[in-house]
Amino acid sequence: MFEDRTEDLERKKGIIAMLIKLANVDDNAVAIERRFIMDVAEQLGLGRADLTAVAKNPDEFELKPPEGEQERMNILYYLLFTMRVDGVIKEEEERLCYKAGLRLGFNEQLTADLIRVMKTYLKEDIPEEAMLDAIRKYLN
Repeated sequence: MFEDRTEDLERKKGIIAMLIKLANVDDNAVAIERRFIMDVAEQLGLGRADLTAVAKNPDEFELKPPEGEQERMNILYYLLFTMRVDGVIKEEEERLCYKAGLRLGFNEQLTADLIRVMKTYLKEDIPEEAMLDAIRKYLN
């Protein structure tokens, strides 16, 4: 997924750190948010020791966007789903998603549209087409 193993590990830790910061907007991540972040860490290939190190001080790890658009979109998806997993989307969570979306190189309106989809389907499964429809408007 990324070029250098050290850079790869640091990028993955930065992703998890951002998810932890987002979950901590509620003052403390609830169990479902922690479980989701653990699942993402596992998908990224991070071990428990890496996750523990990041959780202790997430501010030490910077989100470093990869070059590939699909990889950046995956990170934005992780953020969006972390924001909604507890069934409540707060303004501060939205602000963090907007900032991260910009840092990842995405149009602010795209992030707004994806957040709107998250809110629309907050208490139910999100139809795949809803996400794709929001993204299609911004494809070249």
